[in-house]
Amino acid sequence: MKQSNKLETWGSETTMNLNNILYQNIQASPYFKHLYELKTYHEVIDEIFNHVESLEPFLKGTTASTAFCLLYKLWTLRLTVKQVNGLIEHTDSPHIRALGFLYLRYVCKPIHLWEWFEEYLDDEEEVQIQGGPRPVIITIGKMCRQLLTEQKWLGTILPRIPVPIAREIEQKLKEKSQPPLPPR
Repeated sequence: MKQSNKLETWGSETTMNLNNILYQNIQASPYFKHLYELKTYHEVIDEIFNHVESLEPFLKGTTASTAFCLLYKLWTLRLTVKQVNGLIEHTDSPHIRALGFLYLRYVCKPIHLWEWFEEYLDDEEEVQIQGGPRPVIITIGKMCRQLLTEQKWLGTILPRIPVPIAREIEQKLKEKSQPPLPPR
């Protein structure tokens, strides 16, 4: 049986599970309106490469960031499994990869999050998540761990992971961080 290339999503088809203030500010953003001109996955990837420098949800005040406007633009394209893999495996920019993981965290069925994130939990590529005079830089692996275990991303609420699935993820993370037993 051929695996479907359609990414199984959950939650709101309209808001992408973004919190209401963020969603409304993306919709009202002149930059997001400018993104209507971009019609293809590759055009959006180029825009991320050229314009995303950090991953905060908001710029000053409640103005939606370039990164989150592009994240929502990706949602409007209804990415396939192959396209999401293209994001998280991208070699040109850690911001393209990071937006792939944010995309998954917002729209992927929670039961599938571990499958998507597991092999990247120790990824050492660095990505700038906050700009400004004191930028914050973390590894892709640390970002993936935060997305799996935290309820917020840089001050904005992430979609809730059901408790049984969250516990299972916590257990798998614990097991992954324990050193292997020596051979007998």
